[in-house]
Amino acid sequence: MSAQASQPAAAGVHRAAEAVDGYYENPRPELVELVPAHARVVVDVGCGQGALGGAVRRERGAWVLGLELVPEALEVARGRLDRVERVDLDAVEELPVAIGAVDAFLCGDVLEHLRDPERLLGVLRRYLAPGGVVIASIPNVKHWSVLAPLLLEDRFTYTQAGLLDRTHVHLFTLEEISAMLDRVGLEGCHLDAIRFALPPELRPIGELVAHWGGDVAETIARLEAYQYLVVARSTEGGA
Repeated sequence: MSAQASQPAAAGVHRAAEAVDGYYENPRPELVELVPAHARVVVDVGCGQGALGGAVRRERGAWVLGLELVPEALEVARGRLDRVERVDLDAVEELPVAIGAVDAFLCGDVLEHLRDPERLLGVLRRYLAPGGVVIASIPNVKHWSVLAPLLLEDRFTYTQAGLLDRTHVHLFTLEEISAMLDRVGLEGCHLDAIRFALPPELRPIGELVAHWGGDVAETIARLEAYQYLVVARSTEGGA
């Protein structure tokens, strides 16, 4: 997957400046837009209070199942989704739907919180319908706001929210996302990104990349990608 193909997406990423209390209430319109028009069965993985899944249910007319561990969030989601189950995503082996029945899985800001996100994706893949997709928003640890303090100030400071949210267990770059999808039998079929532009004072990074023989445009694109929006399908029967 190439970061150059990505286009700026709508605002909606959970950033450090946002109130943590609003974490479960983000409807993520940029993810709703990626749900296929034909999707009839959708699973909101780590649904929180059901804001994202509820938006898909209203706007796409899909039947939406939510999977959530936190009891307080789960209870709110019950009023927004068709069905909600309490599930530990780090341990789940089976889902309460038929194999091959799910048109779209939504993983909005979820995979980075798991001990083994690859294992979960392998479970989800089994339940994909023909043509079904996994839609995920995944933070990019290569973003300049992480890289610059690391290079210039030797700082890699965890925060209450954002790219270095202290509850993030896994850190991803685009290459690591692509490799993970390959290992579980998924292939990216759409890539987008939420972007924050490289500040002018950091533009000389491009000169260094050129000196090393790298692709300057691609490197800048990946440094500006705050969060990747990925749509993936099964490599077997997923066309």
